[in-house]
Amino acid sequence: MRTAVLGASGLVGRKMLTLLEDCSWLSGDPVLLTSARSAGTEISFRGRNLTCREVSAEDFAGVDLALFSAGGGTSRQWAPIAAAAGCVVVDNSSAWRMDPLVPLVVPEINGQLAKSQPGIIANPNCSTIQIVMAVSPLDKVFGVKECHVTTLQAISGAGQAAVQEILQQTRDFPEDSNSAGFFPRPMAYNVLPAIGAKTEFGGYEEETKVLHEMRRIMDRKDDLHITCTATRVPVLDGHSAAIRVVCEKAITPQKALAVLEKVPGVIVTADPHDFHTAREIAGNNDVYVGRVRQDPGCERSLLMWVVADNLLKGAAWNAVQIAGVVAGEKRR
Repeated sequence: MRTAVLGASGLVGRKMLTLLEDCSWLSGDPVLLTSARSAGTEISFRGRNLTCREVSAEDFAGVDLALFSAGGGTSRQWAPIAAAAGCVVVDNSSAWRMDPLVPLVVPEINGQLAKSQPGIIANPNCSTIQIVMAVSPLDKVFGVKECHVTTLQAISGAGQAAVQEILQQTRDFPEDSNSAGFFPRPMAYNVLPAIGAKTEFGGYEEETKVLHEMRRIMDRKDDLHITCTATRVPVLDGHSAAIRVVCEKAITPQKALAVLEKVPGVIVTADPHDFHTAREIAGNNDVYVGRVRQDPGCERSLLMWVVADNLLKGAAWNAVQIAGVVAGEKRR
């Protein structure tokens, strides 16, 4: 398939290109598209340097599939144009995730939707992906009624400018790192329980994304009660989540592990005291589930710790997996 990447020079775009190097379904070099500011940037692909160019409508002619990771406004502008040209768009922004006509896909959970409709396919929020990878399989067996989550999200999820800011603040700590910049308050050696714009009832946008996207992916509505507190932590790569599920049926750690061990792309640790950390799993495509244990005093409730690389399974790898489904490649 002839492929294009919009946002090729960004953190996620570069990860997409690295992953595409190993995709047998890719026909020739991908077309690298960026804003005018980043046009001319050279990026290595399969041992050769490719040059980014400013996106235009003509760039999608003859392109079968495009991976977008350039922000919601850019996606809303260019995704319909690409789709009208006959291109399947896999979009990593939040622009299309709640559009009822656009599939919201995690390949291991609902990958069949990627084949059902050409046009635009939405890649879920990074935190949502790793949470639903652990919760949805349990829902199918035990019937999840409630899911309560606290996320601990890496700086790279906010983009290159955020990464540069935390590195500068860390170098300057404590003398000159007390002023806010990209983040609403200083991020170095800190934890901020605020990601995205403010919403009603005291929430933030990131928490709302987890709520609504989980329900869409799991094909559930208001009968699935979800709460989320999303926090930003001074970790460069890798999101973590502390999760509590309440089920309709009795559930034990042993039963839950037996289900999760069969899920492609999920790595579990059986010891309730064992776990993976964001630093340990950075650079890996899988979702890691640990600290699986009974909620004391409740036979229908379970606690677990879920970690994944937000730039890979949380973004680029999930998008490339979707592209592979579209291309008819078996998922790895």
